[in-house]
Amino acid sequence: MKGTQEHSLKHSREQQEHHWQEILKLSVKMRESAEMRDWNSLHDAIEQRENLFTAYFRDETTKGEITKKMAQIEKLQKIDKEVLELTNNNKQLLAKEIVKLQQGKNRLAAYAAGQPDWPQK
Repeated sequence: MKGTQEHSLKHSREQQEHHWQEILKLSVKMRESAEMRDWNSLHDAIEQRENLFTAYFRDETTKGEITKKMAQIEKLQKIDKEVLELTNNNKQLLAKEIVKLQQGKNRLAAYAAGQPDWPQK
């Protein structure tokens, strides 16, 4: 019986390590996707990572592994912060572009109505 428990524990640790490596890869992919402004890939990576979180944190954690998991969580938080900054920067850029597009739309509408509202040069 003891051998079976040891095997099961070893398998569980190997599974946890595999989950962690996949979570880390997806976190890096999230950052890269945000840098490239590939929002579909970012969304997909977030969903995949969330599914792995469930499996990773569902497994039992020994007291000795808590410190390791805390360090891993801090690493993920750092990457997530970078992703958030990249997405916020893009949000601001998109907001500026929307304003420019709306101004252009308004100018075209004014021109079409026979009342050009063009900036004086």
